[in-house]
Amino acid sequence: MRKVLTVLLLSTLAIGTASAETLHFGTTTANPPFVTANGKNQPVGFDIDLAHALCQQMQAQCQFTAQRFDTLIPALRFKKFDAVIAGMEVIPMREKQVAFSRPYRQALSGVVIVNKDVAHTFADLKAKKVGVVKGTLHQRYLRDKQKAVQAVPYDDVASAPPR
Repeated sequence: MRKVLTVLLLSTLAIGTASAETLHFGTTTANPPFVTANGKNQPVGFDIDLAHALCQQMQAQCQFTAQRFDTLIPALRFKKFDAVIAGMEVIPMREKQVAFSRPYRQALSGVVIVNKDVAHTFADLKAKKVGVVKGTLHQRYLRDKQKAVQAVPYDDVASAPPR
């Protein structure tokens, strides 16, 4: 599988019009430990800390709006916020819609299986259900490359039913 990079997604047009006092970020809480929700349902994690460091350098306040991952690009394009920080991989389809910064970390993917005897390869997952976050490359990969695996999309990791 091709190397996947995680990036800070910035809209250059939106950044140019952002208030000097507040930079409004769109994010998701579906990507722990990079972004998750704390006990007060506020986004926390590595990406949020990075956004705060950027705001500090720009002498601005950070504001965050958490929503489903698959709604972030449309909301950014409609200027609901100034930038997105959500571990979003750069792919041509997304690059046609928004501008990206340089990657700040590499994304690695894996599969979590409760019963270790169920599967060790994708072939073992044939006709099995695999939960994915809506709008991610994981959903697209299973749909396009692993057609025998049934991808079940969820709004976020917490929405998936416990097994």
